[in-house]
Amino acid sequence: MSGSRIRILIVDDVAESRDNVEKLLRFEPDVEVVGKAERGKEGINRAVELTPDVVLMDINMPDMDGIAATTEIMTRVPSTAVIMMSVQNEPDVLRRAMLAGAREFLSKPFSLDELIEAVRHVSKLARPAAQTASPMAFDGTAELTHRSPTDAKVLSVVTSKGGVGRTFLSVNLAVALRNLTKKEVIILDANTHFGDVGVMMNSGDAKTIADIVDQAHSLDAELMDDVLFTHPSGVRMLLSPPTPQVAETVTADHMRAALNVLTQMADYVVVDTRPGFDDTMLTIMDASERMLLMLTMEMTSIKDTTQFLEIAALLGYQRERICLVLNRHNSYSGIPTRDISENLGREIEFQIPEDVQAALHSINEGSPLVYSRPEHRISQEIRRLASSMADVEAPESTDGPERSRSGGRLMSRLRTAFRPS
Repeated sequence: MSGSRIRILIVDDVAESRDNVEKLLRFEPDVEVVGKAERGKEGINRAVELTPDVVLMDINMPDMDGIAATTEIMTRVPSTAVIMMSVQNEPDVLRRAMLAGAREFLSKPFSLDELIEAVRHVSKLARPAAQTASPMAFDGTAELTHRSPTDAKVLSVVTSKGGVGRTFLSVNLAVALRNLTKKEVIILDANTHFGDVGVMMNSGDAKTIADIVDQAHSLDAELMDDVLFTHPSGVRMLLSPPTPQVAETVTADHMRAALNVLTQMADYVVVDTRPGFDDTMLTIMDASERMLLMLTMEMTSIKDTTQFLEIAALLGYQRERICLVLNRHNSYSGIPTRDISENLGREIEFQIPEDVQAALHSINEGSPLVYSRPEHRISQEIRRLASSMADVEAPESTDGPERSRSGGRLMSRLRTAFRPS
């Protein structure tokens, strides 16, 4: 970003819309509108001429739509960040905008707070320093800054589709990190509507991220400590809301505030995510030092993983920040691992073997396999993954606690997990 002010170009074919956006930004001391354009091609030319820090781009224009214009701007002025503006809020429009290179998406009409937060957010991402592989975190003002060496290492488990074992890996990775390093590990369930971390770690009726909503503006470690649930392994958890209805109260800003505090409280923060590239997901991905991208030996999963990698590249995430993890590795799928790797153009660094019975028993008992059966081959591979993420040598395996086989305990867990809302 040049100077101390964020230089903005507004591209919109409606003069009233251009003027209204300019008026919203007029009294912000760190923002300067350096130009306006009413057509897509004119917007491209102005972007090349002015090299603004941020382009506010309308999606619907008569000569060239905002998506095509964004693609051209990102090719010719890669240091510029684009925020797409549209009255359309459909997932397909959002996906197309991100594929073109847009870093944010604002639905019209938007407020000054929404606009200025998006501008400041993407302008930081556009800085050259933000394009390095340095890990990042939040500074408490809903903006991204460089992480302090004392902040936690954030590891997000990401997928292009559901049902590939993302939460299973998240909880087991968290426990493995705790066992290997003896340091503070927190797992954040960012799948706010349908999170399962609590079920897989037998949390019962614990507090959730919804309990911090009213205090998000003053959130600190003391308040957060009261909400976190501690597993017998020593891993602490910030759980997702108990119902999708309650989840509606949790916004990306709440997740951002929570992540800011968690990175100050722990050595490692493991984030269980959800498929997609909404604002919450981009916030988590920006903060992640490593993203563990999971896939399985199915054509649909391979295809969706290819698309995830393409979108991540367009969004500017460095190749080395993404680590491929093949789950349910087996010999009967008909697709050799080397073929999957060649198709993706990436090395598959970790292969978690398939054992449906062991994984299912672990999930139903709410006891991560790494904790209940550390000698199992799945546990061994997850420990190898954890040791790589923590940059420590995995110790020799030790006997873990005896697994409970009590049907009474299982029925009790079912009643807890599926309690009426």
